[in-house]
Amino acid sequence: MSKPKALLITHPARLGDTILSIPLHRTLAANYDLHSNAGEPYRFLFQELEGQITFTDPQAPKTLGEILKRAKELQSQNFQTCFILRPSFRSALLAKLAKIPQRVGECTEGRGFLLTHKLPYSPNMPEFERMDAFAQLVNLTTDKTATLPASPDSIAKAQAALQGATIGIVPGGTWPQKLIPTETLRRTIHHLVEQGYRVAMLGGPGDEIYCKPLAKEPVVDLVAKFKLSEMAGVLHSLNLLITPDGGLSHLSVACGTPALIAFGPTPHLRWGHHEPPHKTIVAPGSQMDRLTWAEFQPHVDEMLAMIANP
Repeated sequence: MSKPKALLITHPARLGDTILSIPLHRTLAANYDLHSNAGEPYRFLFQELEGQITFTDPQAPKTLGEILKRAKELQSQNFQTCFILRPSFRSALLAKLAKIPQRVGECTEGRGFLLTHKLPYSPNMPEFERMDAFAQLVNLTTDKTATLPASPDSIAKAQAALQGATIGIVPGGTWPQKLIPTETLRRTIHHLVEQGYRVAMLGGPGDEIYCKPLAKEPVVDLVAKFKLSEMAGVLHSLNLLITPDGGLSHLSVACGTPALIAFGPTPHLRWGHHEPPHKTIVAPGSQMDRLTWAEFQPHVDEMLAMIANP
């Protein structure tokens, strides 16, 4: 018996959103002929579901003409259900115009009238819980976890590049207001080295500007040295990641590597990871420029004690 056909619309350009949607993808792939618009750079995250998901064009239509054209294309594909993770009005309008019978989504941007299965908007609901709430609207459940394995070859490559480093730090990110202050990271590095740890500095293309002030510190500089799809090997090879809120924090959690995650203005209850072995902290006043070494050190020491006595 063939499975009903479903479309999942997420934000294709956001790494964190994609990682946190893994448990919902997993549940839906087991119960539907699932099509997803997850962005091409992030599709490696679904290697466990290879052959179980059909990936669609991630480009979101913007003008009314584009929406109408895309809706007509979707209508011809006979989807029974659309899971609209992306909170935009246009995404819900697209599903409605495509005449998809079941439209599952949050009541954001006044779009509730376009939906058949409605999730009340809750800004502080943890994202894994939110994914599970989507599944529950169609009488399914998720395991509320994201896992990302690494191949032996990728781990071997990472360990060679790490040169013995077991703790990673992340100076960069998507926007400056989310970053750990450079001086706080500098003090963190020296504190770790004094404790006998070797430290790797991590980041992707574009993060170099934030990492340059720390380039002369005693770190193994791996910024932009690994493709995103190779980072699982790096994270699996570390004992701890110290990072601001961002894609690498979620990737670390998916790899099972303990993460100390510092939040500024982003809602930490929704996007943080509060269960051990991870720790989420919030900068004073939710302002990262107020996260001094004096504020940060107790949390660093707590995580060091944890990894020393797993």
